[in-house]
Amino acid sequence: MKTAGWIFIVIGVLAFLGAVSKGNSVFGPLFWIGLGGTLIYLKREKEETSNEKKVVVTPKPEPHDTPQVKEDKPVQNYQEQNAPVTFEQKEAALCLIAFFAGYNDDLSTNGDAYKLSYQSAIFFGIGNYEETLTQALPKYQDADKLIDMVLTIKERRSKEFILLTCYDLSKISGKPEAYEFLYNIADEMGYNKEKFHKLIDLYN
Repeated sequence: MKTAGWIFIVIGVLAFLGAVSKGNSVFGPLFWIGLGGTLIYLKREKEETSNEKKVVVTPKPEPHDTPQVKEDKPVQNYQEQNAPVTFEQKEAALCLIAFFAGYNDDLSTNGDAYKLSYQSAIFFGIGNYEETLTQALPKYQDADKLIDMVLTIKERRSKEFILLTCYDLSKISGKPEAYEFLYNIADEMGYNKEKFHKLIDLYN
């Protein structure tokens, strides 16, 4: 997977340079660069997971040692779920969705993958999709940085839109690695596989 990732990145960079020199659109090459970075991230994540299987057992506190804390989590969660989405978070969301679109072979402006990606700009209120994406993608060539930024999005509706759009793109491509990557992201966003599938069923 890591080898394939580097191959995609090299292909994307060469295509990018060719497109720039000829004055053509760089949208396609940036997709391939993003896909390569995603595959490398997945491989690294697998390696780290296999090396970190140590279980730390924390002893339970004695009943008399448990402090009485006023329960305020529901209010805090409500505020987080309704926090406004910043422009940087919107950029990251567009890039993540573009990466999932990159799993598809047809990246033309008439393809379903492109249309789904373009809808993300409409959802987040971004006027010039291709220009914004072209400027944002170089910021997130590091997949870890991209995922970290997306995970800072707390607004429930935006999180669910991102996950559902990426799911639709994964379904179009039918590639197992796309689903695997998406399930990992969904879990980090608070949607384990069971909860995620309930969300999918809700909107289908």
